[in-house]
Amino acid sequence: MLRASIDIGSNTILLLVCRQRDHAWEEILNESEVTALGLDVDKNQKFHPQSVEDSFNALRKYHRLVTGFSMKPEEVIVTATEASRVATDSPAFFKKVKEELGFNIQIINAKGEAYYTAFGVCSSTELPETITVMDIGGASTELINVTTSPFAVRETISLPAGSVRCTEWLKQGQFESKMQTLFESFDFSIYKTEHLICVAGSMTTLGAMIKGLKTFNAQDVDRSIISLEAFKKFISKLEKQNTDQLSQDYPVLGKRAKTIKAGALLGLSVGEKLGVKSFEISTKGLRYGTLFSGGINNEFKQL
Repeated sequence: MLRASIDIGSNTILLLVCRQRDHAWEEILNESEVTALGLDVDKNQKFHPQSVEDSFNALRKYHRLVTGFSMKPEEVIVTATEASRVATDSPAFFKKVKEELGFNIQIINAKGEAYYTAFGVCSSTELPETITVMDIGGASTELINVTTSPFAVRETISLPAGSVRCTEWLKQGQFESKMQTLFESFDFSIYKTEHLICVAGSMTTLGAMIKGLKTFNAQDVDRSIISLEAFKKFISKLEKQNTDQLSQDYPVLGKRAKTIKAGALLGLSVGEKLGVKSFEISTKGLRYGTLFSGGINNEFKQL
């Protein structure tokens, strides 16, 4: 049996296709397209026209891929997250996608985003009994405190800060003040940990960069460990480079070259707030959680 999931995030749109064999899921296709759907959403409360075009083109590509496996578009589990929760024109865009491509897009709430992200991580490997997961997206960052066996989300918070949002804050000279306001607005005590599990594009890409990879290879990045001190030294190096230099020195970045500094600084800021000594990179996350679950529970659907 084949099953597919699509994660429409605030910076990337991701496709995962798996085949079930002997009660386990075998990954057969994993695609990523950077479309920056969350660009300027805070300012305009609407999607940027270029981001809409790029996102539709990515979904059209994914339509071609899934139908190539003889799968029906309406059977694909498609979720959308923070940027789609904020943008007032997301219903109109998703209606167009439904009519022209057949994908049924479900906007999920922050609680659902946290649940399926953590479930994807915990379903893929053995982990300690209690962990904290950090998911840096384009427009939000989820912190999720989890018991792994049996799986349960104990607590979660959604910080309105992601790699795309923070890129704008850096341009405006507001990053430090915005982060300070966030840190004063939430109770982080339950999330404090010396070892933080990190998912999603910014941290997985940074993991690949630190390893010196020219192209992204999930097997090389998954479960890699980065000390906080090594992470800080790497960020200091990044801060001295502009976007063109980053693209040249780190071809693995692709379109993420525009947002990687902000994603890195965000990860460092949260890590220091939590008392982290090391980061563990996981290439699993939301699309794995929804695929393994087989659908979206009603309690996680945005009304």
